[in-house]
Amino acid sequence: MASLARRVPAIAMTLRAMTSTSTTGVRRGSTHVGDRRRAFARAFATGGEGNNITSALMEQMQQKIRDGLEAESVEVRDESGNGRHVSIKVIAKAFEGKSAVNRQRAVYKCIFMELQDAVHAVNEMVTLTPEEAA
Repeated sequence: MASLARRVPAIAMTLRAMTSTSTTGVRRGSTHVGDRRRAFARAFATGGEGNNITSALMEQMQQKIRDGLEAESVEVRDESGNGRHVSIKVIAKAFEGKSAVNRQRAVYKCIFMELQDAVHAVNEMVTLTPEEAA
């Protein structure tokens, strides 16, 4: 790689930019670091607005899970008070014969978009068949 960098000046300049660090230890030439800092500062300044889960969003998540898995019961609770962390409990026949991991994957598949935007993490997920819930 070094011999190639010596032969092509543009590659050498790019390699130097990628490997050099500033006094804070953050790589220079990496635009995503600044973008993340700005996003964090914006969220901190506004009290995290934009990340708050609304009751409408929780109902939407419940409905998507209920429709996607034909679930008998779905409960989505806000664990943190600001909607960034939720717990989910689902009772569905669709879980019969599936491992715990595959059950969770099925739930995550139903609410994928909400997990990308509004919800930071699912703290707890309980997935049961109707027989297990009884």
